[in-house]
Amino acid sequence: MKAPHLKKFCTENNALKCLSFVIAIFLWLLCVNVSKPEITDTKTLPLSVINKGAFDADSKTWNIDRTTVTISYRVRSDVRSKISASDFNAYVNLGDYSITGSVPVYVDKLNNIDNLIEDLTIRPSVVKVNIENVQEKKFDVETKVIGKPKAGYSVSNVIVSPESVYLTGPESEIGRISKVGIHINVEGLYSNKQGTAELLYYDANGNQINVQNVTSSQASLNYAVNFHKEKTITLLSSVTGTPATGYQYESMTISPDSVKLAAAASVIDNMSVFELPAVDLSGATDTLTVSYHLADYLPVGVELSADSPADISITARIEKIPETEPESTESAENNGNSPFVPSESAGTAEHENGSNQGNDDNNASSPLPASPGNKSAAEGSSPQAAAASSDTQHDKTSQQHDNAGDNPQ
Repeated sequence: MKAPHLKKFCTENNALKCLSFVIAIFLWLLCVNVSKPEITDTKTLPLSVINKGAFDADSKTWNIDRTTVTISYRVRSDVRSKISASDFNAYVNLGDYSITGSVPVYVDKLNNIDNLIEDLTIRPSVVKVNIENVQEKKFDVETKVIGKPKAGYSVSNVIVSPESVYLTGPESEIGRISKVGIHINVEGLYSNKQGTAELLYYDANGNQINVQNVTSSQASLNYAVNFHKEKTITLLSSVTGTPATGYQYESMTISPDSVKLAAAASVIDNMSVFELPAVDLSGATDTLTVSYHLADYLPVGVELSADSPADISITARIEKIPETEPESTESAENNGNSPFVPSESAGTAEHENGSNQGNDDNNASSPLPASPGNKSAAEGSSPQAAAASSDTQHDKTSQQHDNAGDNPQ
């Protein structure tokens, strides 16, 4: 029963069915157009410059007040994703420069997108061009060592080639530059190194800066770093000349008594002491202190390490020779002219001669020099003193003969 009805549905009213199909397709297309309308889109584009040498003949340089522009356009939503910034080229032509100081901005559409977008707008449509005189200036290249070498080594010197460069650019940019230089990293190094480094720019405060429209006669520079080996060396010195009469040299003190020196390994390995100039003591009457600036006396190729003192102090102690005390006049006279002390028998004989004679003998034997008033009295008593001495000597001789007789051979 169902099969005849289905066959009738498929074979009858074909014209109506075709019309219905066409209407359905139209409605579908209409819905598509309504659901994907046109929209406004924007892109930011880099701004390039053509005809850059337009002011070279006048020895002038230029710069523009912006490096990008913004564009807007209408596009259907279904093809929006197919449009990118690389499909456009924004630029200015310096040949269009006028007295107003502005040039128009142009945007070219690339990659056949003309039929996809419409109503293209550029913001801003013109840019300002600043014109300046060109300045050329010479700068010496400075070097900055970064990092620390291996322990026991130091940077001897840095050689850079070329030693100076010429910078060319707008006066305003050249005026910002105070110095130029390169950085060299020596962290952990101990052997000589060579390489190249990029030129860097610094302002008056020593801060690194970026410059525009400035060209250098040498963009990168060659350098060579040499290293020295360090070693602690003992300091010695000596003296010359003679101190003043009555003075003598005692000792010397060197402060500090050792320093750290640096040189090529073949040189420093053969050093253990360093002799400073001798200290001249000629005519010195007091301790001398002499100071030496060590760098002035080091041999070529040897230098003082950065952490060693630059000045050496030498102190030579001078003292007065102690004076020897001479014997007193009174003691010398007592030792050389001691009065004669008579024996007991002589003393008895003298006593028998009377007290006056004894007083005269004492006066005659006194070590003190006689005064002019007593000179005659002393001379008058001398024969009597000689007689007493002769009697005493006679008694001693007799006693010796008696003793000899009591002891037969």
